[in-house]
Amino acid sequence: MNNTYPIREFARLTGVNPVTLRAWERRYGIIAPERTAKGHRYYTGQHLEHVRHILYWLDQGYPIRQVRMLLQEAQQPDPQNDDDWPQLQQQILQAARHLHSQRLDELWNQGFATYPLAVYYERCLQPVMQQLRSGTEQALVLKCFEALLKRKLACVAAQQQRHNRGPVLLLATTHKQAELDTLACACALGAAEIRVEYFAANLQPAELMLAREVIAAQQVWIHFHPLPAAQQQQWQEYLWQQQFPHCLSGTVPCDVSSNNQIEIMPALLSQQVRQYINQNHSRMQEVPVCYQQQSGGQRYGEQQ
Repeated sequence: MNNTYPIREFARLTGVNPVTLRAWERRYGIIAPERTAKGHRYYTGQHLEHVRHILYWLDQGYPIRQVRMLLQEAQQPDPQNDDDWPQLQQQILQAARHLHSQRLDELWNQGFATYPLAVYYERCLQPVMQQLRSGTEQALVLKCFEALLKRKLACVAAQQQRHNRGPVLLLATTHKQAELDTLACACALGAAEIRVEYFAANLQPAELMLAREVIAAQQVWIHFHPLPAAQQQQWQEYLWQQQFPHCLSGTVPCDVSSNNQIEIMPALLSQQVRQYINQNHSRMQEVPVCYQQQSGGQRYGEQQ
């Protein structure tokens, strides 16, 4: 079959993990893959375009259950019932206020299965954290919520990277306050089978260069958090001297601009991930023998 993709390859092309693709098929009926004689799913170029439309509407803030109507001609969602996000946020807030870690884990698993991680993080988890940081909640609730979410995302990323292979993307952030955003980015990229390495927050330029050499990274992605002037100057000098591919997100130093080695990413995480997948897919598919890994077992969220 020409121009067809098994589910894992389709996930790599779209950034939508296999368990989410299955949920969209079985629960919401918004994508219908073809089947081989043995019953295995495969996808076509038309499915690729269809998923791009789904992601567009998700970026507009619509929940997945409304997307089906938006994809059908001459139908519009009910304006009185077009937003599930506040309900999902309230469920998480209630669990967080009771320090109910098991319930939080269940809600997160449901969210990760229903949405691309970047979309779920932007539309659900970030608003929850903004409310917890607003000063109306106890400090303990915020501290525990962020610790649990950090642990969850790190676990997902580690499970993904046990199986992902290919050229290495070294992901870093300049401040511990941006670590959750960075881990969410790592998981969203990992869903597209991109091999991401992330070690710790607040690596200094010299440390980042050393890590890049040790792990033979093919590209570096730095997520910036507002920094004191002296530290910002250090990063500006580092970037001015670079002859190595870098992606930059967050509060990028103002004196740094895109060039043939530096790519400044869009503001939204979902757009960043999609842009990276689209622009780097061909390069990531060229897997040198030295990077190949034998992998077994089951990916996070996948069924046999």
